[in-house]
Amino acid sequence: MDFSNQLDLLGAMDDNAVNTVDEPLPNAVMTLAELQEQGALRAIDRQWIEQLSHQVNEASFAVLLAGALCSAYLGAGHICIDLAMLWKKPPEGIDQQRLHDALLVAGVTSAESWCDALESSVLVSIVSNVIAPNASVSERPLVLVGTRLYLFRYYQYEQQVLHYLQSQFNAMPFGVDGELLGQLFPDSASSSGEFSTGERIVDWQKVAVANAASLPFSVISGGPGTGKTTTVTKLLALLVAQSFSSNQATKSLRIELAAPTGKAAARLTESISKAKASLPLNNEIKKVIPEQASTLHRLLGSDFGRSRFKHNKENPLHLDVLLVDEVSMVDLPMMAKLIDALPPHARLILLGDKDQLASVEAGSVLGDLSFGIEDVYFQPEWAERLANITGENIRPFGNASAPKISQALTLLRTSYRFDANSGIGHLAKTMNAGDAQAVLACLQAEHSDVHWQIPEEGQKKADIPALAKGYDDYWEAVKVGGDIAKLYGVFSRYQILTAVRQGEFGVEKVNAQLEQYFYQRGRMKDPHVWYPGKAVMLTRNDAALGLFNGDIGLCMPDESQRLRVWFMQPDGSFTGLLPSRLSEFEVVFAMTVHKSQGSEFERVALLLPTTPSPVLTRELLYTGITRARKVFTLWGGSGLIRTATQTRIERYSGLMEALWGH
Repeated sequence: MDFSNQLDLLGAMDDNAVNTVDEPLPNAVMTLAELQEQGALRAIDRQWIEQLSHQVNEASFAVLLAGALCSAYLGAGHICIDLAMLWKKPPEGIDQQRLHDALLVAGVTSAESWCDALESSVLVSIVSNVIAPNASVSERPLVLVGTRLYLFRYYQYEQQVLHYLQSQFNAMPFGVDGELLGQLFPDSASSSGEFSTGERIVDWQKVAVANAASLPFSVISGGPGTGKTTTVTKLLALLVAQSFSSNQATKSLRIELAAPTGKAAARLTESISKAKASLPLNNEIKKVIPEQASTLHRLLGSDFGRSRFKHNKENPLHLDVLLVDEVSMVDLPMMAKLIDALPPHARLILLGDKDQLASVEAGSVLGDLSFGIEDVYFQPEWAERLANITGENIRPFGNASAPKISQALTLLRTSYRFDANSGIGHLAKTMNAGDAQAVLACLQAEHSDVHWQIPEEGQKKADIPALAKGYDDYWEAVKVGGDIAKLYGVFSRYQILTAVRQGEFGVEKVNAQLEQYFYQRGRMKDPHVWYPGKAVMLTRNDAALGLFNGDIGLCMPDESQRLRVWFMQPDGSFTGLLPSRLSEFEVVFAMTVHKSQGSEFERVALLLPTTPSPVLTRELLYTGITRARKVFTLWGGSGLIRTATQTRIERYSGLMEALWGH
């Protein structure tokens, strides 16, 4: 049976344009319609599986419910669902006893018999083991692997990533020039760090460069200020210098830099440029290291309106080395498409903070890859190899039971931005540890760079005057006018972050109130039209303009006093567009924490709601805290802060099990 049209059904459907099927399923004490009304399912979750069921005459409630839940969990960021887990703990909005009663009518008495019901369905393909990158799977809408159920397309994405990783694990390591490495790290013996082998402290930046230079695939992770960009700049310099010394000077190494968003690409461009200038190497080598980063969409060649990119397996990227920053923001489909577009010989270097928020879309690729990175263990023979190359005593970090993926990972732990007395650094560290008591103690301590604003009892609105004060310098700069780059720099010094979109403490209401507040104080003539100083963020990719979701623009007059919206390009230049050319955007005096990823500001104010929300997690607060370089202010009550600190994001996939056995 041909399911080719149905395989694209989920991506093509619109929540607001579905014709729901209202007839209850026969003999079911619980219906999909009822679950939709209760908020456990979206219209699209119910619609796609019911359409398929009508086409193939599939009436099993067990199958239809599993398919609908698979879709619902995908919408929440999960790659798959685990039926064994759902049997024990149904999602919010579904009573466990009623679920079991409904499935009992369908002949299901356990998680195992639920899987049996799926195995007999024409809608489901069966795979025996998730660690089977080359498994042949028939193109049915659902794929069952053990007790995990996937939508076919997302099973394919996961397998693409696994297949790539398995091939890289089996590749022969590259040689590394220890003398060149020593030139790049002349003071490593006196460097500071947190891991001591008993003789002296290990320089993990040096180890990360040697490790990544040895492999076709590598991951370097670290928190803010741990020197990730400095480390990878030295890595690129080593690769270029080695290519020169191996008589490949006539064929320059083709290096590309990329990040998920325009803001992150601009930051990577700036950081690489600064780090490159201080390298102890000649200018000929430095010239080969690129300074300009692009977004992943630009790199792959977005074909707007379609899910495919111009660069893929049939038309691979023209490069030898690809460095991708802010990988925590990269979802599974994007990672699979990126891998698909790599030429066979290319090196892939992933850079990011494993503790930040996972991607908005489905998957947690960096989290799955770096699950056990805290241990910093290598296979004993690999630890010996790195010790010989670097002169660092890595041997104590050898472990025969370390999985293959650990060989590709290095964690940078020492923050050079936040010293031992830094309140921001201490707060980030205690948040990461999930120690709610320590987090509250840090907020209560008298740190000059951390402030805690506790809402008054019964407070139902944000303190807009206090929050708006941080933009005083910006409005003065708008009044003076002049260089857009300087204005952009002033705007980027301060940012209000919100945890949620809706409600009195959500980004939409806060932005509206800020604009009204600025209007009342004469900052603009009318908040409902374009005005000098209006700051916006695009909410959708725009092929015609070459701009992407998340790009920030400032409205200011050009030389002829005509208002334009100015966007920073990855190379640091600015493009001014007429406001009429922008279609989908939102005001951005406040932005969500998710939208702030890849950005840094001197001062950050993080605004939490006053009522519980499922988005309040340890990762969200950590990400908000680490956006600040100099001053961080948290607006929120102790109860919600405690709950968020103790709540971690969970994303279900088979990638972690395949790589780490968990």
